[in-house]
Amino acid sequence: MSLKSLDIEVFGRLIKVNCPDKNSSDLYYIANILNKRLEDLQEKTGVTNIEQLIFITALNISYELELEKQKSIHCVKHFKSRMLNLNQMLDLALNK
Repeated sequence: MSLKSLDIEVFGRLIKVNCPDKNSSDLYYIANILNKRLEDLQEKTGVTNIEQLIFITALNISYELELEKQKSIHCVKHFKSRMLNLNQMLDLALNK
């Protein structure tokens, strides 16, 4: 896997990042999403301190990620429960 060195601009600052060659377009896409979130937060709050904006955005993204993890865990549990019920129904039907 070859790495590519990219210059990514985040909120007006260039950051040099190494990433797998095949993921470079994804990295640019995500950087654009991050820039948009930072701009939106700055517009909503009026905060101009970039570090504060980045920390708040990181907290928001972490919170959203945790919510999605919890939803995923719930879905897996629900799916396992449904599969168990279906297996029991099949066993019952086959044993008749």
